[in-house]
Amino acid sequence: MTLRDLRTLGVLAAALLAVCGGAVLTAATLPGAAATDATQTRIDSCTTIDRPGEYVLTADIENGGKTPISKACIRITADGVTLDGGGHLVDGRGVSHTKGVAVVGARNVVVRNVELDDWHAGVLVESGSATVRNVRTYSNAYGVRLENATDVAVENSTVEQNLVGVSAINQSVTLTNNEFSGNEIEVQRE
Repeated sequence: MTLRDLRTLGVLAAALLAVCGGAVLTAATLPGAAATDATQTRIDSCTTIDRPGEYVLTADIENGGKTPISKACIRITADGVTLDGGGHLVDGRGVSHTKGVAVVGARNVVVRNVELDDWHAGVLVESGSATVRNVRTYSNAYGVRLENATDVAVENSTVEQNLVGVSAINQSVTLTNNEFSGNEIEVQRE
């Protein structure tokens, strides 16, 4: 590429910025382009995540987000998902069999930096694999519950004031640097 080509490219980039009002363009904002796996998708309410990628919670979800009985507020069904709660609270209503975050049939999922309270299960991993990191679960029936799950790790999390802190009946879970307090049963393995 010559010096003239670089100058031309710089002029074109400046013109594009002027037309777009200075907005930074990504594959997700260019007409006809698809978002890449590196693009963060913002969520601010209960949803189903059915595509791989990184998702960031941008607001607290209050009063269960209208989650019906036996459903999940945030349901993850795709492999390769990272859900970053951004330190936000996903607040439940204490309704039967509801879940704050449910990983269902998905592998290589990371749930991090989120608070979950007043659910039947703060985090449920069902028939999948996940890492739960820097999560605070409190005032739930189950802080973290595993059902037919494999390769689950709970790391650097606070699990408190739940009926059962972590339920891993007949399943393997790796627990690293967690704080447990005030749970009726800290870790249920049998």
